Amino acid sequence: MLIKGGLLFALLAYEALAAPTAAATTSASTSEYPFLSADGFTSDVWVKALAKAQQVVGGLSIQEKLNFTDIRGVNPTGCAAFTYPLPAAGIKEGLCYADGPTGINSKYSTQWPNELAAAASWDRDLIYLRAAAEGAEFSRVGAAVPFSIVAGPVGRSVYDGRSWEGFGPDPFLAGEAVRATVRAFQDAGVTGLLKHFVGNEQEYLRYGSPGGYLRSNDSATIDDIIDPATLRELYTYAFAEGIREGAGGIMCSYNKLDGVYACESGNLLNDLLKTELNFHGAVVTDFGAGRTTYGTAINGTDAIGGFAYMNLWGERLAPFVQNGSVPEAVLDDKLVRILTPFYALDQESLPEVDYDRWVANKTSAIVAREVTEGAITLLKNSNETGLGLPIKGVTDVALIGSAAAPGQFGILNNLGTFWYLNSSPFTGAISDGGGSGSSPAAYVVDPLAGFVKAGLEQERPVAIDGFYSDDPSAGIVIGETGPVVPIDVKLAGAPVAFVHVSAVAEEGYDRVSLELLNNGSALINYVAARHNNTVVVVEAPGAVDMSQWYSHPNVTAILFTYFGGQEMGSAIANVAFGKVNPSGKLPFTIAKNVQDYPVNLYNGSIVVNPISNFSEGVFIDYKYFDEQGISPLYEFGYGLSYTTFSLSDASAWAKTGPCPAAVRETNEKLYIDGKLSDIGVYDYAATVQVTVANTGKVDGAEVAQLYVTYPDGIPRKMPVKSLRGFIKPYLKAGESQTVQFELRNKDLAYWSPDYSGWVVPRGKFTFHIGTSSLTDEAGGFPLVSRPLGHGSTFTPQSDPEDHAHTGPFFDPACPEVAEAVLAWAKYASS
Repeated sequence: MLIKGGLLFALLAYEALAAPTAAATTSASTSEYPFLSADGFTSDVWVKALAKAQQVVGGLSIQEKLNFTDIRGVNPTGCAAFTYPLPAAGIKEGLCYADGPTGINSKYSTQWPNELAAAASWDRDLIYLRAAAEGAEFSRVGAAVPFSIVAGPVGRSVYDGRSWEGFGPDPFLAGEAVRATVRAFQDAGVTGLLKHFVGNEQEYLRYGSPGGYLRSNDSATIDDIIDPATLRELYTYAFAEGIREGAGGIMCSYNKLDGVYACESGNLLNDLLKTELNFHGAVVTDFGAGRTTYGTAINGTDAIGGFAYMNLWGERLAPFVQNGSVPEAVLDDKLVRILTPFYALDQESLPEVDYDRWVANKTSAIVAREVTEGAITLLKNSNETGLGLPIKGVTDVALIGSAAAPGQFGILNNLGTFWYLNSSPFTGAISDGGGSGSSPAAYVVDPLAGFVKAGLEQERPVAIDGFYSDDPSAGIVIGETGPVVPIDVKLAGAPVAFVHVSAVAEEGYDRVSLELLNNGSALINYVAARHNNTVVVVEAPGAVDMSQWYSHPNVTAILFTYFGGQEMGSAIANVAFGKVNPSGKLPFTIAKNVQDYPVNLYNGSIVVNPISNFSEGVFIDYKYFDEQGISPLYEFGYGLSYTTFSLSDASAWAKTGPCPAAVRETNEKLYIDGKLSDIGVYDYAATVQVTVANTGKVDGAEVAQLYVTYPDGIPRKMPVKSLRGFIKPYLKAGESQTVQFELRNKDLAYWSPDYSGWVVPRGKFTFHIGTSSLTDEAGGFPLVSRPLGHGSTFTPQSDPEDHAHTGPFFDPACPEVAEAVLAWAKYASS
């Protein structure tokens, strides 16, 4: 969406929204209008909710229906948007649409680590718990529909300004994270709305303007050209997982797709989303993403998001309904889609909206800290005794850089949206990004505070001091015996120096470079030239340029902390002192050189209908590096530990049977040998297992990762490897555990435009099991010689009955959550 605090923005000039646009910007659906039905629901709760919604809407007058589609002009609550009441439906004050991904737009709630950090944990339980606690806070504030779950942008470009809001560029990892997050939000009684559908992969010209929030010229809105297979295999993949889990809302995006505004594309919303993916909730526009009344109403949008001056419906919609160009049944369907999740999630029981209510609690703080601890990724560590991490037996620690301490402007996310610009004077700890995807904070435990607390907890307390400037020349005084250089004095007095550096990203602006803020690379090199035990801590939205310093022999360790939220300092310190063994893995690739990244966005002149051609297909991030034969600095899925692990005894066998959706089955089709199969796209296909052993002396967790290489003979080029499973067991020193990956037909299929469905190819699949996308510790081994689900079998390498399933609480294949997880979530919401 656009911004927080719309009253100021409402004063700005805005072009007439009801004006007609060129015909090419609106597309009609190629099939019948997709009225919501019970077909596909697997939950009686949702079937009953649909029936109730239909009954209620059937009893409303035309005027009541139209009034509910209007946007309220006064929104004093703090909600991003607020509907009018609908007493006949049980909506007493209106539905509150609320920002955002890292928490509520209120200082009295928790500022969470960003979704990319959650993905870096590679831990379904932590992802679920983060969302359960966050969703509980939205519930306690009375916000029914959070704009919080980002399934796009995926991160096509490392320069995109908002990729930090989502779960990363791999569709399988993102899909699992989305699935867990939707379940957790809706367990808390708030709608699991997914955004942005689809192709919002850059900020430049997203809205017809070069940057920021002002809509200036619709004709200059970026137009994405995405082929149908790429659209499904990459950009809508996580949305499909969220729909199966029950996502009750989807936000359509600003950009055009194939020449048509996403929020006015019948092909996108009616055909793909509501028919093929069988979406059962309401589509709401991003703020101002709807352009015309008729185009939005007839092509699949169900609600207009934004402020009152952005409204296209209400009385503006009335003439179209009255003359029949928008049938009343279509209007009814919009209300039914809004009310069905309202009833299914029992949102009548939500409290009155109150953004001044304190909704954070100790459990939220614990979960926030543990998610960041689980995400922190150790990229480099010295093997020499006494150097690197964890720090043991030291008397002093020096923290260097402004990012180690509070900034001179306090908590940056409390300054408001308009402060965040690429040119803003960012200093201090960076706990979150900018724009509607961020959250204010009541406090932030910066690294200095975290290290002081952790230092005092050591058996022999550790003194914590530092130099909190990014300029090594700051504070120099010419004394009686010569110059006194403060940074040098602090370095000389500590056996370990932590250099904290950062980068930022925000809505409205793409990243102009991957350089660290405030000459961070120069600061690292200055310290490393003077200290033989320099630990670098990177607070950043995604990949940064490490080429100038990563190989310096005195850089003994590198920690990547993402945007760690309000508990970032405690998490960093706990990892640094060894209280927590790092187990995070990169959810993206870090290149040796910035030039190794493709630009993957339109950065040309402002012209009429600028085109962004997604000609790279699915080859982004590690799949691009693999396909191009480029060796990364740190690959996707990479991360070190304070202990060592091994993987062994890999085996596999066929598995059949349904993997039912938690709430809603899609209408995706599966083809085998050119024929439509009666086997489900999401039915089980195989089980792969491996033994993970902790071979070191420290307890810790490791992420076993399963990648698939497709057979030869597929009509188009496939990635060298594709992630298709991950499991993160926690093992005591010397302990081992056998874990299993459950594969579905979709995990071994590709989408075919010839069949308009998923195809399982004949041939030999090769599975690779390792601890990153480039490791293959269990050995790549061929497992399939005939297509799954077509009378074919694996040759089992061991008897599956000999091994108990020991995967995580949140099952990696089907939507089952262990009682322990639900109990914790219930406690978090109490």
